[in-house]
Amino acid sequence: MSDADDRLHPRGRFAARNVAREMDVWRPAIDGTGMTKGFVLVATAVLAGCSADDGSPVSEVVSAIDVDAFELPVLDPLDRASVVHLYDAIDPADEVPRGLLEDALVYFDHNRSLIPNASHIAVVDMSLYSGLDRFWLIEMETGAVEAHKVAHGDGSDPDNDGYATEFSNISGSHMTSLGFYLGGEIYDGTHPHSMRLDGLSRDGSPNGMANTNARDRLIVMHEADYVDDSRTTQQGRSNGCLALDPDIEAGVADRLTGGALIYTATAPLVEPVGRARCGDGLCDGGEDATSCVADCGEPDIDEPVPAPVDEDGTTGGCAAGGHGGMLLALAAFGVRRRRRAQARAF
Repeated sequence: MSDADDRLHPRGRFAARNVAREMDVWRPAIDGTGMTKGFVLVATAVLAGCSADDGSPVSEVVSAIDVDAFELPVLDPLDRASVVHLYDAIDPADEVPRGLLEDALVYFDHNRSLIPNASHIAVVDMSLYSGLDRFWLIEMETGAVEAHKVAHGDGSDPDNDGYATEFSNISGSHMTSLGFYLGGEIYDGTHPHSMRLDGLSRDGSPNGMANTNARDRLIVMHEADYVDDSRTTQQGRSNGCLALDPDIEAGVADRLTGGALIYTATAPLVEPVGRARCGDGLCDGGEDATSCVADCGEPDIDEPVPAPVDEDGTTGGCAAGGHGGMLLALAAFGVRRRRRAQARAF
């Protein structure tokens, strides 16, 4: 049985496309903005209805994403700091939990060539109460951050107290899955403008991360009227999906679709290193030899340029014919006379 509470709508775009093409393979259009080239949709069945009573989908959708190509980098503190400090302009107001942000940035940087949509990333802290902002959408070019509410699965919150405490990659668990995802394709389901998710964290990953069954479980991002960004009390629960406020879900999904990185976690993988600072042993971030001698060394000081030497061996300066020394002496004499004259006047 699927975890999905977001099934294909009979009048949805995918349903209509499946009816028209039956078993055809569909590939989304590619533009020049860095959107995905890696998603393949395959219609495996065409039925008259939208879904069966047990919630099974009309058609299965598979992805061409090679999960095995993605790596979880393990770096020593200095190497990790050198990567994190490349992104010091991200989240200038420190809204995102620092450890989770650094995990996402290091993973993003290490797997950059495999991430089709690098315009945005999202970080989700599932350790927080559901009435708090715990979903952050980050624009990579400017570093700007949007904070939102997000629901977790009812299986992850058996006490229904607003805290997710259990997580799973198993179908039918109704639990949220932790780990790294790529945003998939947009489709119209029970909730319009939903976005499929491709899990990248295999079973046995640290911190309980395991989400590779997300697509098969129909764990998606969708809108839900039980999530309200303006409400600070407990939000509703999904069947494991990342459910967002209907007023903002489409705008968020549109920026993450096509392969943007999404990181859902409850704790950082390692101790955060923080932003670049003078004295951390790395000349990076906005540091240079002038602002941080401790990390970048003494600034280069230009050696004085010797005065030009005339043919007769004198330092003639700009004067032709070797008379530069005489002109300098006359100038000095004039200065002394003016100083004496000023002293007498005083």
